[in-house]
Amino acid sequence: MSERIIIEFNDGKGKKENKTGKPEDRIVIEFEDEGEKKKAGDTIEVTEIKESYEEKILKTKFNSFGLGSPHLSYFYESGIKFPEGIDNSFRKRFSLNLKDEFFNKLLVNNRFVILSSGKGNIYLIDRFTGKVKDKIFFENESFEKTGLVYNNVIYINSLRKIYRISEDGKSKSEIYIAENNSFIWSNLGRCNECIVFTEYNRISGQAALKIIDTGKDNEVSEYRFKVNNFVSDRICIAGNTAYTLFDSEVLIYDIDSMTGEKISADNKHGLKTDESSFIFYLNYRLFITSHLSEIYYLDLPRLSSKFSFSGIKSNYINSIGGFDDNIFIGTLDGWKYYKSSGLPVFDFEDEYENRIECISRNLIVVSQKNKIIFCNLNRFQEAESYVIASGKNEGQSEIISAFISGNEIYVVTKNGILESFTNDKLNIHI
Repeated sequence: MSERIIIEFNDGKGKKENKTGKPEDRIVIEFEDEGEKKKAGDTIEVTEIKESYEEKILKTKFNSFGLGSPHLSYFYESGIKFPEGIDNSFRKRFSLNLKDEFFNKLLVNNRFVILSSGKGNIYLIDRFTGKVKDKIFFENESFEKTGLVYNNVIYINSLRKIYRISEDGKSKSEIYIAENNSFIWSNLGRCNECIVFTEYNRISGQAALKIIDTGKDNEVSEYRFKVNNFVSDRICIAGNTAYTLFDSEVLIYDIDSMTGEKISADNKHGLKTDESSFIFYLNYRLFITSHLSEIYYLDLPRLSSKFSFSGIKSNYINSIGGFDDNIFIGTLDGWKYYKSSGLPVFDFEDEYENRIECISRNLIVVSQKNKIIFCNLNRFQEAESYVIASGKNEGQSEIISAFISGNEIYVVTKNGILESFTNDKLNIHI
């Protein structure tokens, strides 16, 4: 550390002159440590303070949907990898028993895991520690469908209302209420600043596709249509267009132009849909499943209204999704992997029903009642499984949702057990 001594002259008779004849009123003497002397050209090392994983997550703007994205493909963009080898495996980061009842999918933002229950409770749970930060109760409400997160702001829909909750959970407001005798029938979808969903009056058979523009003070637009048998609870967004199934037709709604049309899914192929039919977007194609568990597709951008058979058929489909040109199907006796062209790639046979919960590029997460299984997509036969249970209620802990976010996989059961897994466990062998 260097030191400086300053001697000042001020005798009241004027300033002292130095040898050059110029006035001088002070002398400055500096001392410098030998250890601090730097030669010209020396490199000064600056230690970079690395941002922690938690700090990076807290600064991230999250968009979160119950089935991975508005495409409904169960795909979650994440770099998480299967921990290959005997030295590494998954570990349970935390486990929490909320002792509540859940019917829908979980969501996340930068701070919280978000759960909404059939008993009118919304839980905001610290995504890193598993501690309940807030429990918001809405009297006379039931949350059975799945909302969304947009730029960390939370939107949750009950049977008749939509609520907005701020990023930090400190403020909440009601932004929409359904018409009399109508219910919010679908999960919430998103296109730019617009929330998209269906509303249905089962008594009159009248349905409507609703659009709430959150960028224009929650302005509401709608497209009404008549339903004879059913309307799907799924809204698929591809580009700026919303798609949903009803009866044996596909409703296509252009959100930019606010215009809609209906096309028949039948096409003389015997293609019929029902309430259990799936619709999702993948690799410039809109896929739907028939009542016979066959998969059909429509090329996008749409040049015609004709659906084509993919060549993929199963005895039963309980879940379906994928990424790029890869399609994964959950069945009564395992799960299957196809290319979108119909080419079979892998078939995992099991004595139990397998349900696909979420997919990333490196792994697929599958449930068997109360067992969660992480399967390696780089080595198909490699997997790890964990039983989600709470004491004597093991048989009641049926998994209803799993979500991949960053390096975490969150799993929730119908009776309210929430667990978090990461892939960074180090196994010590003695």
